[in-house]
Amino acid sequence: MATAVTTTVPPPLFNDSINQIIQIAAASPVMVHHWWKNQDLAPKGYIKGMAVTFARVYCKLKAHESTAVEMAKAQTGDANTDALAFYESVFSAAGMSNHTAGADVLRHLFVLLTGLGMAESNGIYCTGRDRSATNTQEDTAEAGLFQASYNLRSSSPLLKPLFLQYKANPDGFLPVFQERVKPCSPADLENFGTGEGHDYQQLAKTCPAFAAEFTAIGLRNNRRHWGTIKNNLVEILPACDTLYKQVQDVVDQHNLCAGVALATPAPKTA
Repeated sequence: MATAVTTTVPPPLFNDSINQIIQIAAASPVMVHHWWKNQDLAPKGYIKGMAVTFARVYCKLKAHESTAVEMAKAQTGDANTDALAFYESVFSAAGMSNHTAGADVLRHLFVLLTGLGMAESNGIYCTGRDRSATNTQEDTAEAGLFQASYNLRSSSPLLKPLFLQYKANPDGFLPVFQERVKPCSPADLENFGTGEGHDYQQLAKTCPAFAAEFTAIGLRNNRRHWGTIKNNLVEILPACDTLYKQVQDVVDQHNLCAGVALATPAPKTA
């Protein structure tokens, strides 16, 4: 049964931290970029939502949380599994090195993630599975911005705990991602199967920050999960890196991490 999702315009102020980041995103040239796969502009809420999600993950990296450390590891050199290694020549041509672990790699991963969302869903947070495909099992039905399915969890031991954490506290900046997005269709809202796979589909559509983090880890460990990655259909936009660097700087300058954090902390690395 479809689960209704109410589309709302986000309130002008969530809190000072989130509003500062939203204002940075609103002024970014990324807002008026025509993405080359479909020549569409991204929904305003998509770029703003990705900016606040990056801020949250950057704060996790500063706290040495295992999920963010995994995202920000140096590119592995294994182009069969690691999307950053697969796109090495593109990142290199753009002057974006991924050979030293840390915040630079995290930003560049989010650049790739932003392009992936436009290639897979046009930045529509509640996108359901591809109806032309036969992937209707609970583990294989794609869901959300990045069209990942729950079977991606086998790529990393970090993915199921991340799912359970967000399931317990689905704080995924949904009102931000909803801005300028049409109401979700019943077909998009339909979830398939039962159990965790069913719940994953619902969470991916209603908690976009979760979808971003889940996909970001997947990109470092199983880039073949996405046909758009395999077929080089994802645009690497340097202006996204500029945007995320501005977000990184304002987080550091104004100590915004408390304002974007989940209420329940994720496990940390030893």
